[in-house]
Amino acid sequence: MQDEKGLEPMEEFDVIVCGAGSAGSTAAGYLAADEDLRVLVLEAGPDDEDERVTDPDRWPENLGGERDWGYLTAPEAGLDGRRLLYSMGKGLGGGSSINVGVWSRGHRRDWEDLAAQCADPRWSYESTLEIYREIETWRGKPDPARRGTAGPMHIQPAQPLDPFFDAMLDGAEAAGLERYDSPNGELAERGTGCAVRDEIVENGVRRSPYRALLAPRRRQRHLTVRTGTHVTRVLFEGRRAIGVEAVADGRLVRFRAEREVVLSLGTVQTPKVLMHSGLGPARHLEPLGIDVLENLPGVGANLDDHLLIGCVFEAGERELPPPARAQAVCFWGSDGRPESPKFVMYSGGAAFMSPEAAARYGSPASAFTFLLGMRLRSRGSVRLADADPASTPVIETGFFTEPEDLHDAVEAYRFAETVADAPAMRRYRGERAIPGPASDADVAAYLRTAASTFWHQCGTARIGAADDADAVVDHELRVRGTQNLRIADASVLPRVTSGNTMAPSVVVGYRAAALISGRATAPLAADR
Repeated sequence: MQDEKGLEPMEEFDVIVCGAGSAGSTAAGYLAADEDLRVLVLEAGPDDEDERVTDPDRWPENLGGERDWGYLTAPEAGLDGRRLLYSMGKGLGGGSSINVGVWSRGHRRDWEDLAAQCADPRWSYESTLEIYREIETWRGKPDPARRGTAGPMHIQPAQPLDPFFDAMLDGAEAAGLERYDSPNGELAERGTGCAVRDEIVENGVRRSPYRALLAPRRRQRHLTVRTGTHVTRVLFEGRRAIGVEAVADGRLVRFRAEREVVLSLGTVQTPKVLMHSGLGPARHLEPLGIDVLENLPGVGANLDDHLLIGCVFEAGERELPPPARAQAVCFWGSDGRPESPKFVMYSGGAAFMSPEAAARYGSPASAFTFLLGMRLRSRGSVRLADADPASTPVIETGFFTEPEDLHDAVEAYRFAETVADAPAMRRYRGERAIPGPASDADVAAYLRTAASTFWHQCGTARIGAADDADAVVDHELRVRGTQNLRIADASVLPRVTSGNTMAPSVVVGYRAAALISGRATAPLAADR
């Protein structure tokens, strides 16, 4: 029998996890270890059965496709009014199915500051190390104090190492960075340095958190995974979350949660769903005609990300690696906190340029690019365009709206030039660099034209202590002013971590599962 809105009766579950990205797959996989718990996973995108997913070198082919939300930002004042393609994963695995496969766990300072901000030592670096040791099977140089050997996530140093990346690391050492065995070992505690990157690749195949933690449980009767189901709002009885509303095959559907609803929709969709559910800044929601359940000013605010700078150099006589491969990483500089690097750098064997920069400066036919990620002083936001859940949200990154950020970006560009000028790089580098021999003012003009996002979005539903008025979730990921509603994705991170955000998102998903299950630690996922 249908109700007065023409909707079918709600299917009932114990826990509904909305989103099957890095955090959502982790949370659902660990929760489903309890066979008495009926778990539903709702994912807007398709499955991950595609060579463009399994082959990690084909990740760029997913950008702008069915596995990408394909957002566009509002015109960016600090970037000459340009609009940026703001890609985010859409499908089983989320971003971990379409990213470059980097496993970057966050530096010690990231986790220590998060624990202090929410006044909970369970988020500290030492506590987080315990989770990583449980989750990982590490296939690099043994480091038992920091790395696990029997977990469901296969992690290895990038291999086989292309000689170009060895030369890059030699250049980074010549520029003053110490070389380490892994970016996730001692380097993560020291702050600056360089190393061969860690990745979620096994025998040339991507093993995303979805593949490692959730897919092995798909045949369990108490676990239901639905793709093509776009969650639009949370349903409440009073302030208690009792389910979600979604669109599937053009129909409005609803699902009931007897215990908890977990939003793991990502840094754009999670605040969007919160606001459509009446949770967000009253000053923003009321003019749109959305009834405010709880005035939460922090929802959609504090959008943080690594700004991406492409430092392009014409190729020399030595053969370059495939364009999509990046096997080495450098961290340096300071964001004002001890042992907290401001910059992260990868590289690729092609000219990675914005369309505007390519049109203005030209794009070499054969080139390599040092890809600089930069932590910023500025913050952006995610806001609703209107009250229609089908409408695309308004995204503003705030890139280069703080003048000091542009000054620091020029310094980072100069550091990349130093690495490219090192003796080890000479046979890889040709004569031309973009923008070429240039003053700092010329480099700044290039950066405003070329800068983009590193797709490390976070912060729009950030965690905080009880006296933090702008925090959206508490130390146990519960949404303020509600019951039975948690958030588990990168939107809860107060600021972007030192590197890529996939591994930290896995930690957040693990924490959510442990908190919901009531265990100090979550049980191991099923064996592969």
